[in-house]
Amino acid sequence: MTTVPSASQWGSPTANRRAFLIHGLDSSSHTFHRVASTLAAKGYLVIAPNLLGHALRKPGVDFKVQTLADDLLPYLQAAEYDIVIGHSMGALVVLSLLKYLPKTKHTSVVLIDPSLEIAAERMVDWKVKLSDHSRTNLTAEDYIALNPLWTREDAIWRVLGTQIGRSTNSDDHIDGNVLWSFSHLIADKPTAAALTVLIEDLRFNGALKLETVAKFKDIRAVIVPNASHWIQNEFPEVIVEEALRNIEE
Repeated sequence: MTTVPSASQWGSPTANRRAFLIHGLDSSSHTFHRVASTLAAKGYLVIAPNLLGHALRKPGVDFKVQTLADDLLPYLQAAEYDIVIGHSMGALVVLSLLKYLPKTKHTSVVLIDPSLEIAAERMVDWKVKLSDHSRTNLTAEDYIALNPLWTREDAIWRVLGTQIGRSTNSDDHIDGNVLWSFSHLIADKPTAAALTVLIEDLRFNGALKLETVAKFKDIRAVIVPNASHWIQNEFPEVIVEEALRNIEE
């Protein structure tokens, strides 16, 4: 019997369509509560696992993104998914899983604002920024004040994600992936899979640059106006729309 890691689930176990959602750094499966609820209402069984070192799960033998991905392999061995979505570092986990997706089954893959490439000279500043944020202990009220498009539930799940995870998660995962370069994994995409990358509003100067994605053929890049890095909290309907677009086309 295949053993799978802890996860949250939405929808009916008898649904004939499945979606697999992977959260990002210092988060948990409930990061996707709005996306998951919408997909469940459309007839999908939605599975959202908790990554190693997150949501009370102990870390693995190292902090490489590929290790996080390999931990989730039992899910792909147990079932096939129509939709696969990942946010931030979870999107990098999805990229690391592309080589395991079915070669002939049409799969809709959506990456939400992944940091595909970070130059070595920026890594130190990025590490300090993430470490400071994880140790600030923001409250739900703080998150709502900083992110006016979030619901209170979004803010609560964000607080829980940072509080029940490991305090050194950001440091460990950055140090464990010193060469932060994942664009090359796009080449592992099966021909039958459709890949969409959602990018936060360019005015916010996020880590993902349009030119990083634009150089790849057969990839749909979508900039989401007024969205921050947390597109699933602010515009979950865009994520669902793009995921379903790939299924329906």
